[in-house]
Amino acid sequence: MPARAELHCHTTCSDGTLSPAKLIARAKKAGIRALVLTDHDTVSGIEEARAAGREHGVRIACGIEINTAEGGNIHVLGYGIDSESESLALRLNEFRLTRRQRAEKIVDRLKDHGVDLSYDEVVGEAKDIDSIGRPHIADALKRKGIVRSRSEAFERFLAPGKAAFVDSMGPSVAEAIETIRDAGGWSSLAHPGTVDPAIDWRPWVDAGLSAIEAYYGSHTGPQVEKYLAAAKRYGLLATGGSDYHGPGTGRGDLGKHRLPEDVFAALELRLKFDV
Repeated sequence: MPARAELHCHTTCSDGTLSPAKLIARAKKAGIRALVLTDHDTVSGIEEARAAGREHGVRIACGIEINTAEGGNIHVLGYGIDSESESLALRLNEFRLTRRQRAEKIVDRLKDHGVDLSYDEVVGEAKDIDSIGRPHIADALKRKGIVRSRSEAFERFLAPGKAAFVDSMGPSVAEAIETIRDAGGWSSLAHPGTVDPAIDWRPWVDAGLSAIEAYYGSHTGPQVEKYLAAAKRYGLLATGGSDYHGPGTGRGDLGKHRLPEDVFAALELRLKFDV
């Protein structure tokens, strides 16, 4: 059987609904043997994840997902990074500040459209949130009974073209790649199926992009083949993951998309698992 590995997942440190420890416990039950934590713009959950990994016998590696301001909010995954990198910490602090500024602007736009919501209500009582984003605003709208789910919040208010949408204020794709490289890691284009097919990837490859997330949880068979072909064309590796966010998010299939054994074997050393 293919190696049971999860290379793309989130916790309450960004926009997931499980703590790092609960995520690892859930991964163990799902039969996952190796997991890379890839919270948005933060690595603050990695130590808790490592401790839980030791407890449950799940191999853990530090990763990240950086939100960029390009092409409708293109995301870049970082693998093999040093969680204690000083340069990484400095850049992530900058990225999280712009995330907060964006969230505050979204809340202001909601107020302009008659939605009574404050930034404090967005943060709520979740003390471990390190990286605020639109999903937290969606959850606050749900708590107040304004919407029934995250997806409804996006459909009514938060998606591009909707009343409260604010463009991403994150870095460029090249800056995200550089940030990951400076932390000792390598980068993969996340969920390429959401990237405008008219966008030319060559500048990102020239900037040091190393891989494409071909084996994504929602990709169809033909899409997987398309992105494997793109990886070959650009001389890139193929990565994969479910993009798990936890119960109640609509992204609750942990480990759903299994990586073929040979693909995981090609990545394993580069991912820098703890054991």
